[in-house]
Amino acid sequence: MPFDNLPGIIKDEQDGNLQIVPVNDDPITLVLGTAAQGDSETLYNVVRISDAARTFGKEGTLTRGLYETSIAGAKNIRLYRIGASAATLSGVGAGTGLTIETVGKDDSMGTDYEIFFDASTERLYVYRASDDELVYDNNPAYPLEKVDLGEVVVSGSTTGSTTDIGTSTVPVTLAAADGEGDGPAVYSAGTDGLNPSRMELYEALYNAYDLLGDQDIDLVVPMNTFLDDLNVMDLTPTQITNLGLASLSAYPTASDTDDVLGKLYVQEYEGVNYFWWWFPADPTNEVFAAANIYPSVGSASATTNADGTTLTAGDFHEVNFAYQLATFCYTQSRDNNDMTGVVGVLPPDSFGLKDVARWVGKLPTTETDSSGNTVIASGGNGTGLLGNKFMSGRIGVTNQLTPHIIDGVAGLYHGGFIATDTGWLDDTQIKDDNDHLIDIGKYISVVASYPILSNPSQTAAYSVTGAPTYGGFYTTLPPVSAPTNKLLRNVRLPFRVSLAKLDLLAGQRYVTFHAKTRGIVVSNAPTAARPDSDYQRLTTVRQVKAAIDAVRGAAEPFLGEGMTGALMAALDTAIDGALKALVKQGLIVRYQHQLTSTTQQQILGQATLELKLVPAFELRHITVVVALAAV
Repeated sequence: MPFDNLPGIIKDEQDGNLQIVPVNDDPITLVLGTAAQGDSETLYNVVRISDAARTFGKEGTLTRGLYETSIAGAKNIRLYRIGASAATLSGVGAGTGLTIETVGKDDSMGTDYEIFFDASTERLYVYRASDDELVYDNNPAYPLEKVDLGEVVVSGSTTGSTTDIGTSTVPVTLAAADGEGDGPAVYSAGTDGLNPSRMELYEALYNAYDLLGDQDIDLVVPMNTFLDDLNVMDLTPTQITNLGLASLSAYPTASDTDDVLGKLYVQEYEGVNYFWWWFPADPTNEVFAAANIYPSVGSASATTNADGTTLTAGDFHEVNFAYQLATFCYTQSRDNNDMTGVVGVLPPDSFGLKDVARWVGKLPTTETDSSGNTVIASGGNGTGLLGNKFMSGRIGVTNQLTPHIIDGVAGLYHGGFIATDTGWLDDTQIKDDNDHLIDIGKYISVVASYPILSNPSQTAAYSVTGAPTYGGFYTTLPPVSAPTNKLLRNVRLPFRVSLAKLDLLAGQRYVTFHAKTRGIVVSNAPTAARPDSDYQRLTTVRQVKAAIDAVRGAAEPFLGEGMTGALMAALDTAIDGALKALVKQGLIVRYQHQLTSTTQQQILGQATLELKLVPAFELRHITVVVALAAV
């Protein structure tokens, strides 16, 4: 102010309110992967690609997924680092003792922090080693003056301690405090989690999906996950014996021959998910004796859960990365926001002709059963991608393989991903009000291409699953426009698959790429839904999503308001307006809707919207009829 004492009217102009703040309304792409640095289990909003790459570094799969999706076209990206773990020091002091857990999750956490525990006052000091900054001080004498910068979490209690850990002048690192004090203290190292085994990756994604349940996401890209990752239920007893799986007692090293998925039991105990893994010696005749891998918590053991309850074979479930992703997308689409996901397949052993042919494989032999179902004939299971049980089906082989069962039919042709009452793929399959199986394959696309890519995440060009590229690409398209026949830029193909085999793969709902004279294009854009589903095409799923998103947006302002006749009429008008706008944009062709609320529903604050849509079906074939005339 120019004057402090004289009364008057002072002008203070503020600038900048006329500036338009850019808002990114593009579909949100979520990439989940591993990294050597950066925040864990936290959504990172990518503003600049270079900044995000520096934050998480080049190691792991997260930054690679960032580049693969962004170069393909994704413009609104979130990153989520998985697999890392915190460093902990428990038993600090006498009795149960204090437990210190770092918020950061990295290999270095055990040496990034130092402690001094004063036994005489039971006071704990935690310092940041890099600059000696005090980040935690429990200050028992004056609790209101405690220090907590949020870099460590301290829990538990201690009484009657007599032995210090470190000194006020020379504190010791968490790692060096192992075995010190009255406890004595027990140290567990943090990990980067860069190279998880298949089981560890499944656990990390299970926890991530658990935490991401209320997020607004359009596309989910879990890195390094594959439809055909081996599960013990895909192996014969002889193969299980040869791999030594029945005697496995610890997580295998990533990419070792025994790095496969087992059967899983999950228990949430005191707010944390714990995992038991079991490898039955004979999947066709499961006899449970003990879990192979299990946590150390509560009363947990190889045969009991954390509550001490005895485990049985029925507690364990077959798991699969594609089914896990489809279940997450289905659950969130039902409860929160419609979303889709992409998943890859394992690569061929080499890019040689024989290995590529073996990778593609052969279709199963089929027949018609007494109920009119097309099923796989006895001994007629397919091979390779064309024989995958989720995409083509699988019949059981006595004492060898378990069947893939759809709607009670073993070996039903075209397999499928069907929702169950528990979310585990081997539990009771459920149907909708139209008595049709709830096909969650519509929420995912399975990409069977291995393009050569080049981006700053790697020092040289590399070949990798095309799933992130495909997902990032289709987020750039309007819902009415399919990826089919669209040109993919910055992509090369290391091997050729014949059009005849591409046609077979398309018939089993795989997304593939192939070369045309104008460049590399998407061959086909199906979802993984069964042929009897209305949602076989990605465009159909995306158009329905656009309609549901429009309805949600129109109805949101009415939630919490009184259910008067005028309000219900206004809600109906708002919904109709939102749907009409989609027709004008060409996102849907036609619609019918009816909003109702019975007296009983009004008491409960409920209303029902019945919506029938006619999607803008994509053009996929043009038949040219040619006739010649003499003159």
